[in-house]
Amino acid sequence: MKTSVIAGFLILFFCVTLSFAQANGDNMIVKNINKLEWHPKPALPPGASSAVLYGDPSKGHYDFYGKFPAKYTVPMHWHSNDCMVTIIKGSMVIKRDGAPDVKVEQGGFFTLPAKMKYIAYTPKECIFQVHGEEPFDIFYANPKDDPRNK
Repeated sequence: MKTSVIAGFLILFFCVTLSFAQANGDNMIVKNINKLEWHPKPALPPGASSAVLYGDPSKGHYDFYGKFPAKYTVPMHWHSNDCMVTIIKGSMVIKRDGAPDVKVEQGGFFTLPAKMKYIAYTPKECIFQVHGEEPFDIFYANPKDDPRNK
């Protein structure tokens, strides 16, 4: 009897779980690069665009693709929170005061520690993925470089 009750409970549990999962649909997110909605980035010099993959960069726990054209430079700037970056296409050169330039090539990964000042340069068109757990922002070393101030 006890075994029948436990078996019945388990069957009921699995049936409810299965129907709940079916009612809520598939939670898998799929975004192919050729179908992304790219938007200009007003906080960056003209020519940059981005497409959110997951979450909300202004709130944290996000992923987005950024796209910079060939021969593109983001003047000396920093972010208040750590960012993790993977180069999807092209390459990016990271320039820091007092440190050698670092070229990150297609498939490469790098971290941007919070408040690290750097210049980003792309010799050719570059597409990259940015991941962060805290809100994404950008501050320029020279306020005159900030396109939001123009």
